[in-house]
Amino acid sequence: MLRFGSKLTTALALLLLPSFATMAQDLTPPAQANPAPGCKASPAEVEANRKVAMDFFRVSGEARVALLDPAYIQHNPLLVQRAQQEHLSDYEEAKSAFLAQATGQVLGLGLGPTPPGNRFEIVTAECDLVTIIHSGFRHDPTGQSKFYEAFTFDTFRVKGGKLVEHWDGASLSAPSQAPASTANSR
Repeated sequence: MLRFGSKLTTALALLLLPSFATMAQDLTPPAQANPAPGCKASPAEVEANRKVAMDFFRVSGEARVALLDPAYIQHNPLLVQRAQQEHLSDYEEAKSAFLAQATGQVLGLGLGPTPPGNRFEIVTAECDLVTIIHSGFRHDPTGQSKFYEAFTFDTFRVKGGKLVEHWDGASLSAPSQAPASTANSR
């Protein structure tokens, strides 16, 4: 009986093996392209990349635009959407936003000045990538005078002393719906 069970187990394993192999392929993450393939940077270059990314949050207006490469790629979906609506490149949209921000204009995308207390909690750099985790305080929606600590991140790819790519945790929200009219609810 033990031999029969052993043969049956072996047969089942052979039948299911292709299915498991397919499932394993589906679960295999894609090859990671970050940092850029073949990226080599000296400790001094990594530190320079780190400084450029941190400077981005210390300056505004033209100084901020000067940190961007004209081939800049944006992955923040709010800013990508705005660039598409305005028929601008990612660089041109960022330039427009940063110059407007410097003159006090609000663009409705949370691009106001970096709030006081928005500290660099953690800064990591590897080759051409720099990730900054910020901590700050936000209004608690349950009470006007309450605040809570929140964390956000920004990741930049730096090349030749310029920011060439950006990621963060932003997401698109569903449009708010107007309240239903009470006139028709008799």
